[in-house]
Amino acid sequence: MSRKAIIYTRVSTDEQAELGFSLPEQEASIKKYCVREGFEIVRHYQDDYTAKHFNRPDFQRMLNDIKLKKIKAEYLICAKIDRFSRAEPHETLRMIQKLKTDGIELLLIDQNYNLEVPENWIPYMLQIVLPYSDNLRRGLNTKKGMRQARKEGRWNGTIPKGYSWNRENGKSYIIPNEDAKYIREAFQEFSKGIYSVDEVRKIMWKRGYKCSRNNFWKVLRNPVYIGKIRIEAWRDEEEEIVNGLHEPIISDELFYTVQDLLIKRKRKTKPKNKLNDNLPLRGFLQCHKCGGNLTGSASRSHTGTRYFYYHCNRNCDERFRADEANMEFIQYLGSFIIPDEVLELYYHIMKDLFKKDDRQRENEKLNLNRQINEFEKMIENAEDKFIKNEIDKQTFENVKKRYTERINDRRLKTQEINLQNTNFMKYVDYDFSLLKNLERYYKEADISVKQKMIGSIFPGKLIYEDKKYRTPKINSVLALLTKNINNLGEIKKGQKIKFDNLSHKASPRGHIRYPCKW
Repeated sequence: MSRKAIIYTRVSTDEQAELGFSLPEQEASIKKYCVREGFEIVRHYQDDYTAKHFNRPDFQRMLNDIKLKKIKAEYLICAKIDRFSRAEPHETLRMIQKLKTDGIELLLIDQNYNLEVPENWIPYMLQIVLPYSDNLRRGLNTKKGMRQARKEGRWNGTIPKGYSWNRENGKSYIIPNEDAKYIREAFQEFSKGIYSVDEVRKIMWKRGYKCSRNNFWKVLRNPVYIGKIRIEAWRDEEEEIVNGLHEPIISDELFYTVQDLLIKRKRKTKPKNKLNDNLPLRGFLQCHKCGGNLTGSASRSHTGTRYFYYHCNRNCDERFRADEANMEFIQYLGSFIIPDEVLELYYHIMKDLFKKDDRQRENEKLNLNRQINEFEKMIENAEDKFIKNEIDKQTFENVKKRYTERINDRRLKTQEINLQNTNFMKYVDYDFSLLKNLERYYKEADISVKQKMIGSIFPGKLIYEDKKYRTPKINSVLALLTKNINNLGEIKKGQKIKFDNLSHKASPRGHIRYPCKW
């Protein structure tokens, strides 16, 4: 009576290309073995898939058929152990035991051992371990090869956004593609210092550049866009950044400006704030009856029309239409009057303050550039000594890493100084225009910018009563500059103005930061 058997063949694309394995060759060998040994083949399963795990389509189908008893067999026959598994040894043994529990014994056409003989366990375990060991060796060689390629400036791995593969004369390298303009715009927007990372991501999403939060964060940190490649730390090798062979998308200056901003802000998980264009004042209003905070929400009328209301968080009956309150607030902003002569005087005072710092900043930049040149010479000297075998590779890499970090630190400080220099000249005209036209700029802004404007102008809560606004606290600069402060109370003669809330930097449209150094 013939013994019933399942045969299983497997090959992966890489193995077939590199080692010459083929599914027909395996099938022919197994069938020849079955005829010789008297096995009846009841089913043939085959995969074109890796054997690093058992989650292979046809292998899983075979297990399911065995479990449901769709096939009746006593043996599973493979050409070699690595056709069955290249997984970790304990996973391979677990699968062999699972098959045995289901009444299936694994047979290999040229590697079967009688395990009743104790000494046979050594070659038996060895044949299971060898394919896994081969996997580890291949992975190690691949990783070393990829790291060496990156050290030579050649990009490999997942292609970064903004680049595409270009293949010429058998060589592959990355070149900027049509998405490069979005990458450039993203860096430019964030470098302004007025948007969070996610706000910039949303801006770029509207422009047509789709990217998840995590990936967008990685984009802003990736030196590939200035023509460099980051090589991650591995084993005893520390992380390093090398010059790449590809074309950069942005300038070094822009990249290091963004890194400086990212370092200062760090990555913080913000509480979710659901912005609604119909409720720009939500979070800024205080109930005039009980002193609690007002929130906002929509309500549907009996006709099905949705209306938005601001209402109290407590057990209070304070509730009013949001559209009416929003319109009153716009008119409220329009009531601020700043005389031209006061604004002009303020402008000249600010200009004089910044000029006093110009010489100090220039001297600091010269000192930083001198240090950068010295550190670069130290790296060159170490490189010369390494070439002459006066120092070993590890010493050279330590020296290079130490001085590269110092160079990057000095470059960041230089960019910060340049940013301080250019921010005032670039944005001061806009900021003064904004001060004179608060109503117009507020009306044209999107919801996130509106809320930033409200928070900057009014450090305290706003109170809305009898269709009028009042607040116990207003931005000190605005209080000082305005001719009338409309329902905020007159500034009495001789009263001192506190400047605790003044910002030290001027900013472009989107975030009011008054350029003061009081």
